[in-house]
Amino acid sequence: MRIGAHVSAAGSLVSTMDRAATIGAECAQIFVGAPQRWAQARYTDDDVSAFRERAGALGIGPNVVHAPYLVNLASPDPALRDRSIATLIAQASWCDRMAIMGLIVHVGSGKGQLTQDECLEFVIGGIEQVLAQSSSTAFLIENTAGMGTSVGSSFAEIGQIVRGLGGDDRVRVCLDTAHTFEAGYEISTRDGLERVLDEFDRHVGIDRIAAVHANDSKTAFGSNVDRHENIGRGCIGEEALGYFMTHSAVQNLPFYLEVPGLDGHGPDRPNIAALRRLAGLPSLPEEAV
Repeated sequence: MRIGAHVSAAGSLVSTMDRAATIGAECAQIFVGAPQRWAQARYTDDDVSAFRERAGALGIGPNVVHAPYLVNLASPDPALRDRSIATLIAQASWCDRMAIMGLIVHVGSGKGQLTQDECLEFVIGGIEQVLAQSSSTAFLIENTAGMGTSVGSSFAEIGQIVRGLGGDDRVRVCLDTAHTFEAGYEISTRDGLERVLDEFDRHVGIDRIAAVHANDSKTAFGSNVDRHENIGRGCIGEEALGYFMTHSAVQNLPFYLEVPGLDGHGPDRPNIAALRRLAGLPSLPEEAV
């Protein structure tokens, strides 16, 4: 198990690895380019080399990229779907160059204008085009909380996407603990967690999980409202997150925090320390790397 966090890429790519080391992260999630804009990233070969060298020197990895939030493969607007596909192809190319393990994607929403089958058809077709243009990087579908008409809040939908892509080994899942809980999957007890993971295995296959977003939830069970909270301060709680982190199905996976942080500036050292304690891992040293 590796415990890390989302870190800012402001300033330079290589700075992400130093930020990760400062908070005690063993792996990192970053944005490549602005998450709320369509503008493409502009990095040089030297930038990419420096990132890879720094990650190796600090022993930080596996690392992942989170796709921009504007991406919507299920959109009823063909121009938006095309732009989303082109953006994901570009993002996957950066991932390949940077030796990134996976590209994490919210696949989108039909905005209430399409049937769920139509949405799934568009999503499958879009991912197929992205995979045709990428090489080593995995495409990680992130499960959602079920806000609005988003695709991917149910394990059955994710399973349909995987099967629609012929079971391609590069199609994996990033399982978000807060989204799972908010979507109505009861992970607050040991028995509930077992049932949830069994259901995931039936629909998708437990071996498809490649990464975990470790977040507590600010909103109640089954709320369908995506709001993350610091570890142990939300509606899931430390005990349930401890059940999750010590389950054999996920013990060898990388975990990435996406919490607000105690000071509101994002994942921090105390949250990483909390996850390590819940996982039964050694405490962080008193000072950052």
